[in-house]
Formats: sequence, C-alpha cells, structure tokens
Amino acid sequence: MRVLVLGANGMLGSDLVRILSERNHKVTAFASKDLDITDERAVREHPALSKKNQEWVINCAAYTEVDRAEEEPEIARDVNEEGVFNLAARLERGPRFFHFSTDFVFDGTKGSPYIESDPICPLGEYGMSKAEGERYAEAMTEDAIIFRTSWLYGPNGKCFPRTIIQAHDAGKTLRVVNDQVGCPTYTVDLAVACAEAIEQHLSSGIYHACGQEAMSWQSFAGQILEAWTDHPVEIEGISTSKYPTPARRPAYSVLDTSKLAATGIAPWRPTTECLADFCSRLKST
Repeated sequence: MRVLVLGANGMLGSDLVRILSERNHKVTAFASKDLDITDERAVREHPALSKKNQEWVINCAAYTEVDRAEEEPEIARDVNEEGVFNLAARLERGPRFFHFSTDFVFDGTKGSPYIESDPICPLGEYGMSKAEGERYAEAMTEDAIIFRTSWLYGPNGKCFPRTIIQAHDAGKTLRVVNDQVGCPTYTVDLAVACAEAIEQHLSSGIYHACGQEAMSWQSFAGQILEAWTDHPVEIEGISTSKYPTPARRPAYSVLDTSKLAATGIAPWRPTTECLADFCSRLKST
C-alpha cells in the first residue's frame, strides 16, 4: 500500500518506516522539515496528502515533553491539537488517517486496566493536548484509527531506558519512582501492530496498543540495566512525592488491549526480549 508517515525521523516514526518498507509497502517518509503539521495552509495544499497519492497517512509527529508542556502549553497544543485538526480537516475524505495517543489521557485513579470507553481525565497540559487531538481525529474523519500507547521507548530517540543507561554508565546513584505503574511499549512492536492494522484494514476507532506487562518505573529500570549489563543492578525505589515534577502523572495507567487483540493483532513480546533487542541496537550505533 501507499503510506505517508509523518514524524518519520522520530523514535516511533523511524521504526515504522523501516517495518513498513520491509513489508513491501510504498512508504513516503516526511520529517517536520518536509511538512509542518501546524501550518494549516501547507497541510491543506500539500499534494502528498491527496487520496490519489496515498492510501494511508500515519501521524507520528507529536510534542512529547510532558514536563515542558506545563511551561509552554501553547507549543504542545499547536502540535498535538491544531496539527491534528489540520490533518483531520485535510483528510476528511482523503486517505485513511492513523494517529497515536497516550495513556496520559487518563488520571490513573481507576485502579484496574483502562478500556477504550473509560472516561478520559488528563492531569496535565500534555495529556489534555493529546485528548483534544484524539477528539479531532475521531470526529472530523470518517474512518480514523487511533492507537493509545504507553511508556514508549526505542533506540532512535530520547526515552527512559536510554536515560537510565546513561545515568548508570556515568556512575550516578539511581533512585527511581516505584508508585507509578504502566506498560512499557517498544517502538518495534508498536510499528508491527500498526503495519498489521493497515494490512487488514482495521475498523475505525480507538484501540489500546501497548506492551503486556504492567510494572513500576523502578521495576522497569531494573530490567533495563540487567539487559544492558547482564547482571542485576541495585536501584532505590522512591515515591512520587520525593521526586516532584512540573507535570502530574497518572499513578496507574495500565491499558487493556483486549479490543485490539480480538482482531488478531498482538505482536507484543516479553519486556526482557524487547530490552535485549533495544540494548543490542543501542550498542551497535
């Protein structure tokens, strides 16, 4: 199929371009310099977004700096809200629209895995901007697919595993939050899920798409460093209250993926296997 990937040089976009190309799709890869989604006129007039040129437009472009969004909310909204509005308006009767959202649309108080129909209640500017982007994508296009994902990491960008590995290698004392729980998601597995979704022409709607293992940041950090060093590394667990950040984060943002799994799309490998692949790719760069 003919697929345009926006945000193609980002952490998810780079793996998505690779996976789609390996599966013999005709991929057009756009970085932000190729098309600024916040520029309404550029989006409206760009020929690459036309139905005759593409069957799918996959939006990996996003503002993801959760804490900085509290200081510069207008920039987060420009990308995550207005950018999606521009795309949805352009694609109203064009190629199918594929968009990514986040577990941060929830407040983390449910205490059990969130399903797609649960009420959203974001705690900060980042989550609010992504929630509005979801609304635009779903309301303005006839058949958009929205994947909510969580705790995304990959070797081609800034992410928690890279930060933990760098801190460890620099000899820093490691103190990691142990009372926030979510599902780490590897970009490669998410890219495969996306490829399978377009290949089977998945029905429109919101789907939860993430790794299958719920854990705390402390537990995740321990698995990261064991994969990196081949031996356990001691990490001190601390409460969120002892590690204040500008943005509030959901304490429990585990996503239930049974809706997506019922379609046959379930490429999620164990976290240990994903981390082994992540570390191997990181060491080879």
